[in-house]
Amino acid sequence: MQGEEVRASAPFRRYLLLILLVACVLRCWRLNASSYWLDEILQVYFVQGTWKFFWTTLRLDAVHPPLDYLVTRLVNFSHPADWVRKLPAILWGTVTIGALAALLRRRIGEEAALAGALLLALAPFHVRYSQELRPYSLGLCLLSLSLLLLDRYLDWPTWPRLLAFYLCSLATAYTLYLAAVVLPLAAAALLVEDALSNDSGRRTAARRFLVWSPVFLLASLAPYLPWIPVVMEAAHRAPPAASPPMNLARFGQLLAFFSFASEEGQPLRPAGLAYILLAATGVVLACRRKSARFLVFWLLIGCASTETLEQLHPHFYTTRHFLTAGLALPILAALPLALLFAQMKTRAIATFALTIVGVLDLGALRNYYRDGRPDWRTIGSYLSARPRTERIFAENQYTALCVAYYTAGPEYLYRQGRLLPDVASLDGEAIRVARSWTPGTTAWLVLGGSPQHEQLRAWSSSFPTLPFPRAQGASLRRLDPELLQKMTASVPRPPKS
Repeated sequence: MQGEEVRASAPFRRYLLLILLVACVLRCWRLNASSYWLDEILQVYFVQGTWKFFWTTLRLDAVHPPLDYLVTRLVNFSHPADWVRKLPAILWGTVTIGALAALLRRRIGEEAALAGALLLALAPFHVRYSQELRPYSLGLCLLSLSLLLLDRYLDWPTWPRLLAFYLCSLATAYTLYLAAVVLPLAAAALLVEDALSNDSGRRTAARRFLVWSPVFLLASLAPYLPWIPVVMEAAHRAPPAASPPMNLARFGQLLAFFSFASEEGQPLRPAGLAYILLAATGVVLACRRKSARFLVFWLLIGCASTETLEQLHPHFYTTRHFLTAGLALPILAALPLALLFAQMKTRAIATFALTIVGVLDLGALRNYYRDGRPDWRTIGSYLSARPRTERIFAENQYTALCVAYYTAGPEYLYRQGRLLPDVASLDGEAIRVARSWTPGTTAWLVLGGSPQHEQLRAWSSSFPTLPFPRAQGASLRRLDPELLQKMTASVPRPPKS
């Protein structure tokens, strides 16, 4: 009967609690073992200063909606350590696993829910982005909660449940653009599937929602109107990068990212291919099972939509752009394992397969914990200990912002370098050293980040070098005063206009 929900069994609740505990531990592990990288540093920069500075900077950047930045700003009022700002991301990541487990239990069964929760808890890609000060963890959490709330509404359509789904969907759109793109697609697939259900109550509720969906979308658009000009302005900007190539190498890296890769850009290996084949088996099983087909649309149509956006308006391509669609992949991989667990004679095979996946996941996590994140703190500490009269130059804006965070502090952009050690970006032009350097003093040049400028590197190659490999392969060159004076005298100056 509609409105009567089947309660989870006591063993299910115990096992899920254990999985969530493991997930939380993995996401807390070595949380302070590395520094922020550029995007995290920018998020901290943006939440400093006055509210006017916050909103102006966020609108000018226009890369992400404001909700996750607001969370960071609230946490930032306590002037926390870097790792403390990441704690909300850990919470969102853990809640994501619980929400998806609840959704799978309702639609498929307890075995699929536990297997999916465990695979996602161990997934290296999800651990990584549950440890990062970026909007991805909150976006995935709100996306998962929205689908769970929609499923609950279809089970018992009441105004409070509809309002909960509405507010969660709106929060998703205010957190992550790509989640706002994928959520309607996954929700529409779930609605269409239930509109054809044998359950008369869910069938009626789904069909009614589909009929009134234009009104729901308009009602969602109205509170989003304040941010629409920012979205439109970002859409009309010239793409900052070329469209990513559509080839097998990039496709393999994408599949590797959602299997056992410890970081982005790694090729697909045999173990990862086996995991993808497991997920492909899950696709076949989902297509054959009512109430699970929406998972296939979530993954495939979500990835297709993301790739279309990448080609139409590329923005520094990275595989994490596919997170909102790829979240469905470990869930699909769990379906064949759940099928094996459901039968006593195949339970040993399922246990063995799950153990192998867990071992491979933990191996990838070990590599991620060791080498998967940068550490700009070492070079920042070295430069912070130097006299403030010594200028600091950086090869590019990327490196300048990273070094400034760990030498001048989080308020560097807000204060614009005043009263703090300044870090100047050369943008590859050695002549800028001559313009800003005080003769007779030591200066420092940090090479690293992107883009790299070969002429600047060649010009500075005769200066003493200190390597900082953990700072994304950065190196520090000591611009000795005597040698620097000779070098700057030989730098060709641009012609007068």
